[in-house]
Amino acid sequence: MTRSRRPSLHLSTFSIVGADPDAGDVGVAVQSKFLAVGAIVPWARGGVGAAAVQAFPDVTVGPRALDRLAAGEDPDAVLDALVRADPMASQRQTGLVAADGRAASHTGEDCFDHRGSLVGPGYAVQGNVLAGPEVLAAMATTFLDHTGPLAHRLLAALQAGQDAGGEKRGMESSALVVARPGGGYGGNHDRLVDLRVDHDEDPISRLAELLEVRDFHFDRTPPSAWFPLEGEVRGEVAALLRRGGWLDDHTALPAALMDFMGWENLEERWADDDHVDPVVLAHLRGVHG
Repeated sequence: MTRSRRPSLHLSTFSIVGADPDAGDVGVAVQSKFLAVGAIVPWARGGVGAAAVQAFPDVTVGPRALDRLAAGEDPDAVLDALVRADPMASQRQTGLVAADGRAASHTGEDCFDHRGSLVGPGYAVQGNVLAGPEVLAAMATTFLDHTGPLAHRLLAALQAGQDAGGEKRGMESSALVVARPGGGYGGNHDRLVDLRVDHDEDPISRLAELLEVRDFHFDRTPPSAWFPLEGEVRGEVAALLRRGGWLDDHTALPAALMDFMGWENLEERWADDDHVDPVVLAHLRGVHG
């Protein structure tokens, strides 16, 4: 009898899927010695959950798992059903988290060592071809210890895994995806964060840089922290906009401010006609001050 060959495609990868039920966020962070891992591993759906599919991945597992979560199935039951139906489950890894924080993970016995999964409240971490079990332990601890937006907690966990030894073959690509109902640009889709580093010597550090840029452009300052467009603030904003050529005698101040924000890709930080986001004001000062 001829023994079948082991498939050559194996994403030596470590990832975390996580949920922040209070914020309504679900997401995935992943790093791999593989080109453009973000095109394969991470899947997320606002209000439903997130999945990471890796090792010898069947990318259809991601959307199929999320469909089952959306239908009300428990993450453990979802993975159990998918594994039982998959003749190659022993070579696959899948992490799954529901929007309410329930999580599950599957690591097949034929994935390359060190391989493993850890599951806790609001997260699942999984990896293969790892330096050792300390990689996953560091990721889980860091995720639980960090506060703040889910994207930053996921990224911190990913960096902790790398700091603990990461993947034996090294680094090449990374990705960070976070979904929230209505959280995407324009408010009509769920893609709150969607960042990829497809080929880089230090993809996690590069991903952190991209997240900082993303936060600058697309985060929304709480209304309680907006500055009223009155008194000295109004006078300063008007003077800066005039200096930059945005405001003249025929243009209303809110319209001029919106024009400036659109030019600088800051339109997601629009407050209202009577307020200005402090991040926008700081940038206006930097550009035209």
